[in-house]
Amino acid sequence: MLKDFLSLVFPRTCIISQVPLAKGEQLISTQTVIGLPRFDLNEEHTSLVRRVYSFAPVSHVWAYYKFSKQGKVQKLLHALKYQNHPEIGEITGKWFGHALLENTGIADVDLIVPVPMHRKKQKKRGYNQCDYITWGLSEILSIPWSTQVLVKTENTESQTRKNRLERYRNSYRSYAIRKNANIQGKHILLVDDVITTGATLGACANLLLAGGCRAVSVVALASPE
Repeated sequence: MLKDFLSLVFPRTCIISQVPLAKGEQLISTQTVIGLPRFDLNEEHTSLVRRVYSFAPVSHVWAYYKFSKQGKVQKLLHALKYQNHPEIGEITGKWFGHALLENTGIADVDLIVPVPMHRKKQKKRGYNQCDYITWGLSEILSIPWSTQVLVKTENTESQTRKNRLERYRNSYRSYAIRKNANIQGKHILLVDDVITTGATLGACANLLLAGGCRAVSVVALASPE
């Protein structure tokens, strides 16, 4: 009763489109979710594959949402990363997982691994958004996940002004495989929030392959087309 009264006085709104949330909706309205541009996961998009495969021989590349500057997906990512809404990662990870279940390529994966954040940056933000996306994916796909495989060893500066090769070199020396990580002979699904140049995912994939993985596939919550 009190909750319903407060909703009338202080109506909850969608964090992306600011429309009022209906009863039962959390953070994002159903109307907004339906309107978010998505990739067709039944076919791998050449631009995504080339972006990552130019750095590492990955098996599959999938992204869920189509990212554009000033678009609704950018607002979603901004809320996830900078507005203290890690639960968006879990929610969208579950949606992504349901969509991936229809793709047979995911059935061969043994372990899901999020791209790590440096401990200082994670302490400042309070969480790694990739962990929450991975958590949601794992729950729906029924595939175990672990944060004890990769570690970011250097707290690197922003890469926005670096070219593709500079980003790759910077990323490759910034990550490492943790000691005692159990990855031998496994097919790893590597998770990031956004694919931009593909350098970070490529660097992490090469480390995993060099460390004994059988195969590496990558997924990201969003990517430009």
